[in-house]
Amino acid sequence: MGNQENIREKATRQLSLSETLVSLLLRAMPIKHGKHRLLDRITPKAWNKSGDLVAFSIHGRNVIVDPYDLVGWHFAMLRSFDPEVIEILEKACNPDVKEVLWDIGANKGACFCSLAAKLPLLHVVAIEPQAKLCANNMINLESICPGRYEYVQAGLGEEEAELTLVIPNSNFGGASLHIQPSGPDDESEVIKIRTASQVAEGSRFGWPTIVKIDVEGHEPQVFRSLEPGIASQTCKALVFENHASEAAAFQAVKSVTEPHGYRIFGIQKSPWATRLVPARDQLMQVTDYAVIRKDVVTENKRIARLIGN
Repeated sequence: MGNQENIREKATRQLSLSETLVSLLLRAMPIKHGKHRLLDRITPKAWNKSGDLVAFSIHGRNVIVDPYDLVGWHFAMLRSFDPEVIEILEKACNPDVKEVLWDIGANKGACFCSLAAKLPLLHVVAIEPQAKLCANNMINLESICPGRYEYVQAGLGEEEAELTLVIPNSNFGGASLHIQPSGPDDESEVIKIRTASQVAEGSRFGWPTIVKIDVEGHEPQVFRSLEPGIASQTCKALVFENHASEAAAFQAVKSVTEPHGYRIFGIQKSPWATRLVPARDQLMQVTDYAVIRKDVVTENKRIARLIGN
């Protein structure tokens, strides 16, 4: 509780007038995708250098964010991060029943904040190993979804372990178990690894129905850890990141999910729409993918409308 009280007591600010004007302008633009790229071109970093946290509202719920890295800045200015991921996971949900989100690699909480604020029955398990992010995330979870969240300060893997997480250039969003420190601003932290089965067995909510995975190269290990929940078909949809250089990781995800009745789709974006494109292999210029249970593909009309031929 001490760290949470320190954050509450730390000076917080609203966006400055100039930041607010840019934020309102971008959020008012009649396009679905492209606002984050425009923000990077206009102002990739916070103008105000006070070091204060930023307070704002998302879907009527108050949150506090440190705006001095990429994720926090984009979340504060645009009230979202990776909006295509949020869209797909939200459409996979039934808003009238209790769904369970596992936000694996929660980082600064943009995903769980967005979904929990939109879906009042959603239960959240935020899984994030970085100690410095815990207190702020707990404050936002308590604000957005009191009584319907759990927090796991660990990474997921195939077996219990302690591993070194490298945070390159002090960028929390780029933290990875699969790189070595290479610069003077790089940080490292020894983190705990737990299995997905351990998390599910210790949770009031059980296995997830929707999953976001953002673990910077650790995806194969996470999917193999999740296989019991995938095999039971509890999960409706899982979204993960995969770059062109990670062909082996894509095949590992495929080998875990397809035998249990799931299909993989690439997430394609235009300024006006999000589309799901069937992906037997990696797709050109696609870095985000959705693994969706086959019956959800055929029976969920909101998901079906996103699927292209």
